[in-house]
Amino acid sequence: MTESVVQKVTQGLTAEQVQFFTENGFIGPFDLYSEEEAPLVWSQAMIDMVTSENKPHDSTVINYDRHLDCEALSRHIAHPTIVHKLQSLMGDDIMCWKTNIFEKEPGDSGTGWHQVEAFTVYNEAETVSYPSLRYTEESTAATQELTVWAAFSEADKEHGCLRFLPGSHKQWYYDESKPMTYNVESKAHDFFGYDYSELKLDKDWDPDSHEIVDMELKPGQFVIFLAKCVHGSHPNTSATRRVGLASRYVSPSVRVYEHIDRLSGFGDSIDLDYHGCVLVSGEDKYGHNRMYQENLNGFPFPKVESDGH
Repeated sequence: MTESVVQKVTQGLTAEQVQFFTENGFIGPFDLYSEEEAPLVWSQAMIDMVTSENKPHDSTVINYDRHLDCEALSRHIAHPTIVHKLQSLMGDDIMCWKTNIFEKEPGDSGTGWHQVEAFTVYNEAETVSYPSLRYTEESTAATQELTVWAAFSEADKEHGCLRFLPGSHKQWYYDESKPMTYNVESKAHDFFGYDYSELKLDKDWDPDSHEIVDMELKPGQFVIFLAKCVHGSHPNTSATRRVGLASRYVSPSVRVYEHIDRLSGFGDSIDLDYHGCVLVSGEDKYGHNRMYQENLNGFPFPKVESDGH
């Protein structure tokens, strides 16, 4: 990605778009890269992942936090087109606390309906759960976690696009603090080998009976949503891979991984000694979290100024 792209001046959301997000829990799609540029950005990210001298962990299964060592993704999380829209929803003080790579191969199943807010981690050894995010006394409604899901390939229904239940962020349908049973062979309500329906508060509640919005994205487009908005994805029935990156943002007032030093799940485990948050806009007035100004290979993270929106 060129420096000129990173410095491109962009604008935030309109009042109507903010209202739509408030009512529905998601907003998009938005254009970020051209359809021709998106696969090139991802190709560069793949090169960065292979050549990185300081990878965040040795995991081969969980594709966590490669923005912390891949320059292309270090730039992506602070792209002005993304950040200015987040500012309209969160204010100027924004940090990226996590990224996930989501690849869906041809024939892969859809992701079952799910709903989270604190990204709770269940420690089987201690039989206790810990929230990855703890909202402090300084936190407000505007500091809720926002996810930006960007498509680097075709992400229509055939390729397994995201799906949302509009307005479902206004109440809880699942209890994310409960443990789930891992079964890599399971395809029932599939959630990366887990059956997320185990967490339903009302076992008779059927999300498929509600209004469903299929969020089809072209390569280079993204959507913003609250993880508390019930969401899932279609299976990939196409002949080509679907590639997406979820970058996740909170206010610096939120404490990240407060009592967690290791993540286990999806048949894998990683140590969090590498982890740090990245301020993409504004300032950190709290000092709750370890903050990185450079990625693990020394590349300075870009930072976006407010556009006054």
